[in-house]
Amino acid sequence: MNETIDKDSVRYIIGSVMKYAYESIDEEKAEPTDINKGRSLAYWEVLDTIHTRLEICDLNPKDFGYPDDWEKPFFAK
Repeated sequence: MNETIDKDSVRYIIGSVMKYAYESIDEEKAEPTDINKGRSLAYWEVLDTIHTRLEICDLNPKDFGYPDDWEKPFFAK
């Protein structure tokens, strides 16, 4: 399988994951259980991995919907 995916599709996928990630932070704040903490950490790890891979491929994460301060909500708990 050697299909390509366009930038808009990748941007949409990242945006969806980021939306769910930020929602998980709100859920963790409302109910700080180990499961909710682990869930928001898992979302951060996924987003961080994608961000890093984009940089490794000489692609600008901003072009894929990452704001400059995308990590801030994860650490401002």
